[in-house]
Amino acid sequence: MVAAATIRLRTLPGISRPGIATIMPTETNLFVLMDAGANLDARPEHLLDYAVMGSVFSEEILGYKKPRVGLLSIGSEDVKGNSLTKDAFKLLSNAPIHFTGNIEGRDLFENPVEVVVCDGFVGNVVLKTGESIANAIFQWLKHEIKKTPIRMLGAWLARAAFRAIKKKTNYEEYGGSLLLGVNGITVIAHGSSTVKAIRNAIREAVEAVEHDVNNRIIRAAEMAGAHKEAQSDVVPA
Repeated sequence: MVAAATIRLRTLPGISRPGIATIMPTETNLFVLMDAGANLDARPEHLLDYAVMGSVFSEEILGYKKPRVGLLSIGSEDVKGNSLTKDAFKLLSNAPIHFTGNIEGRDLFENPVEVVVCDGFVGNVVLKTGESIANAIFQWLKHEIKKTPIRMLGAWLARAAFRAIKKKTNYEEYGGSLLLGVNGITVIAHGSSTVKAIRNAIREAVEAVEHDVNNRIIRAAEMAGAHKEAQSDVVPA
């Protein structure tokens, strides 16, 4: 899907590689994870593109003003991580975005930001692990609740809370993931998408058009372009 969209539509001016923007829920907010699997072998400048596109998406689609951007790594210190994250940190630090530094895996849901940047390999693992954990917890709860009548009564009394959490973690509510960076609107839906999920995927595509996301990305990429050139002697091409 990524290859077909890139070949057919081409990338937007100023964008090196497209990225999959996936909405992830937390207790207090929603954040966009970029990249969730489009580009497995990313370079630092690609992560800068993801940060720029994710910021536009977060502001226009999720409604956050000046969304915070975090770089997913193994520690909050800028000296931690691999060569990709260390070089990307240098680019993001001076980019025209609200970059708050590195974040760890535990920060995704305990201390969330609005935009999480990583390469597609890591992002896809995070996405599928999150889906698996959400499904597993609900199965564990069902198993434990059915053990005693008292627990079943308590679950019935708390049913509204369970429904709210299930709705928040249900992929159908979000429809699909926008492939940002291509010269058009592309939504990648889950392989097991229901009618409701497809309807919400179409809604997401309409919102991207109404909010003029692609032109916003082009303008943001132009601002980041000068930064890329200024840092070209720091990060190898």
